[in-house]
Amino acid sequence: MRRIAGAALIAAAALAQATWAPHLEVGGAFPNLVLLGAVAVTWTVGARSGMVWACAGGVLLDLTGSGPIGPHALALLAGVYVIGFWTRSMERPNGVYVALTAAVSTVLYSAVLVLAGGLLGFSVPRPESMVWLAFAAAVYNALLMPPALEVFRRIQALSRWEALPN
Repeated sequence: MRRIAGAALIAAAALAQATWAPHLEVGGAFPNLVLLGAVAVTWTVGARSGMVWACAGGVLLDLTGSGPIGPHALALLAGVYVIGFWTRSMERPNGVYVALTAAVSTVLYSAVLVLAGGLLGFSVPRPESMVWLAFAAAVYNALLMPPALEVFRRIQALSRWEALPN
């Protein structure tokens, strides 16, 4: 039952990100709902579950786009991997740490996605545009992360979501 709930949540996040999240654009950036979900899973359930969420969500994002399958998954995994180290030293983080990890994860996500696009031969934004968009997205996601974590904790409490077994 938990896996079905998790699959439904990640599919809903990816679908919402691909359809209506771009309409919430501020400063050229819009919220990355899959990234917020992966960060929330990492903080509440553990790094292993966060990596599964990031990979599945990334593949779903890749399926909604016109490019190859893999870049979004790789980019999300990079951010969640780093956060996994961060979460090991804290059981219950405050809002500042949670927001900071969302910002760091967003910057890593953006960098890996641009690098992958460049390596695959896609056009990439100019460096100054890249920096601005990564910064704007990091701030946007950082502001949304504490409430997103609280929503995820409530969903987790309702469904008794647990970490993946070792």
